[in-house]
Amino acid sequence: MKKIQIALCALFGLTSVAAMAEDQNLVAAGIGYISVHSSSPDFSSNGPAFLTPQPAGITVASATTLLFGFSHMLNDHWAVAFAGGIPPKHDINGRGTLAPFGVTTTVKQLAPTLFANYHFYESGSKFRPFVGLGINYTKFYDITSQPSGNLASGGPTSITLSSYTGLAATVGMNYKIADHLYLNANIAAANVSTDMVATTGSIQRSTHVKLNPILYSAGLAYSF
Repeated sequence: MKKIQIALCALFGLTSVAAMAEDQNLVAAGIGYISVHSSSPDFSSNGPAFLTPQPAGITVASATTLLFGFSHMLNDHWAVAFAGGIPPKHDINGRGTLAPFGVTTTVKQLAPTLFANYHFYESGSKFRPFVGLGINYTKFYDITSQPSGNLASGGPTSITLSSYTGLAATVGMNYKIADHLYLNANIAAANVSTDMVATTGSIQRSTHVKLNPILYSAGLAYSF
């Protein structure tokens, strides 16, 4: 059976950063942990039922990556922020009758996100928490069915995952530790889904995956 890989998230690089103090711009970099809470129905197939014994599905593993962001203050409280990162690689594991095959697929995801953030307290405050809403675009690539996935599917398998655009939300803070230098931390979540099709010869197996990623990130930021 085909190892379907689901992306995750991603996200992302879903981290959101925000400028503070008197400076209008802020750049940030840090480490992010993408916690994936995937859910999907069992695979459906255009082939005979015995080729896809039920239950047969997948779960997507979490991942860690490097993140970066840029934020521009529009006024004392509102900022536009862009978040990205090095595309993380996710392992996709079999579920149900596919569980014994372990990691059946790997996938990378690119997930740039644009936020509108509101910053509490006044400009120049040492500590400024923020909340934000935004739009996330997630694209999956380098989708590879592993040897165990090909074995589960009955032969060499190709997999496609549709891209997705959805809402994102974040809550975080910036804390000044030196002139122009801040500690930055936040939690972000995004609405990410994908349609997956795994093709082995003339057999196609498909499902719709909700990834429900949550990103936890921390790093340093520099304002100018």
